[in-house]
Amino acid sequence: MRNSSYLCITSKRITKQKNSPQLLRVKNQIKKFLDKKIKKFKFKTKIFGSKKQIKVWNEIKKIHYAKTVSYNFISKRTKIHPRHVGKICSQNRLLLFIPCHRVIRSNGLLGGFSAKHGIDLKSKIIKIEELNK
Repeated sequence: MRNSSYLCITSKRITKQKNSPQLLRVKNQIKKFLDKKIKKFKFKTKIFGSKKQIKVWNEIKKIHYAKTVSYNFISKRTKIHPRHVGKICSQNRLLLFIPCHRVIRSNGLLGGFSAKHGIDLKSKIIKIEELNK
């Protein structure tokens, strides 16, 4: 796979080489995203998971920057129960690249977020995107 950069994350562990050029590029792009300098990452991600996980995560990847949709919306698009969509979101290890933070409850509340710092982090990421529309 020449001319492509991939970040490989399995459900149990992150595979990386310390200070590899690809990892440094990923770190740099994450920093630019958090500093509101970019809205989209310029490297490919390879998603590993069950068929249902991949189906949900691919649907979530379609959500535009600074937009949110409900778990129910993703459920209807994937034909997977909304609670299971939420569970699959909680299993996401590519937090910014598969933007589960953009999936909220039908009533407009944020719902859950399994990353370290939970809802506070979800709220901060959404605010970063809203400020950088």
